[in-house]
Amino acid sequence: MRNTFNFLQFTNWLLVCRENINNIKQEVLEEKITKKEAIEKLLLEKKKISILKDVLDRKVRLHGIQPNFLRNMEEIKKRYGLDE
Repeated sequence: MRNTFNFLQFTNWLLVCRENINNIKQEVLEEKITKKEAIEKLLLEKKKISILKDVLDRKVRLHGIQPNFLRNMEEIKKRYGLDE
């Protein structure tokens, strides 16, 4: 069976990982979490990003898109310079 992936699903997951990493950084700077907790959270994000690598290699499939991603599509395109 042939594996396919949807670019929107992939982009959604990548954007969520990036936002999570920025949130972790902010929490560490504001001293809301310890560095040990930050490392644990960063390792989880690393695992998610490695799953994205497997998606590109067509070893795994992604399912679903977050509703916030679709609602904010125009804003996201502007933020990353993807205006049509």
